[in-house]
Amino acid sequence: MLKTIRKHTDFVLSTIAAILFIVSTLSTCISVIDRTFSLNLQVVWAEEVTRYTMIWATMLLIGIGMRKGLQTRLTLLSDKLPGNGRKALSILILVLITLFFALLFWYGLRSAIINRSQVTGVLQISVFYPYMAIPVGSFFVILECVSVIFELLLNKSGNGGESAW
Repeated sequence: MLKTIRKHTDFVLSTIAAILFIVSTLSTCISVIDRTFSLNLQVVWAEEVTRYTMIWATMLLIGIGMRKGLQTRLTLLSDKLPGNGRKALSILILVLITLFFALLFWYGLRSAIINRSQVTGVLQISVFYPYMAIPVGSFFVILECVSVIFELLLNKSGNGGESAW
């Protein structure tokens, strides 16, 4: 069941992130073309659109990257440990990451709510929407970390499951 949920979540988050990356790329291209050829299209909004779509796309994909081990890791210590020691160190690291992202979730949500009456400089939208990328992304990282911790705890051999931990 966890594999099915992960598969659907991965698909939805990856699709949304891909769309956001495309929007980001297109707005940057439009802005560059406008400036390069002096078209005077007045695309002052492009920089904000690019920034906010990149932030959202990145935050949506962090959890998937955590599970698959796509982030850079220093393995000097873990490579020297036996199987159970490596597993314990992985669980400790995942717990610390979970705590960090729980703080990020809490303070990101708090910041989004407190500053919701502010608007962005060009788009004139509430900063609530860009700021919500932090707690939403943190939520998915926490879900992934907790699921990988349980996967590691339930897996006696220490190398099964679908995570890279």
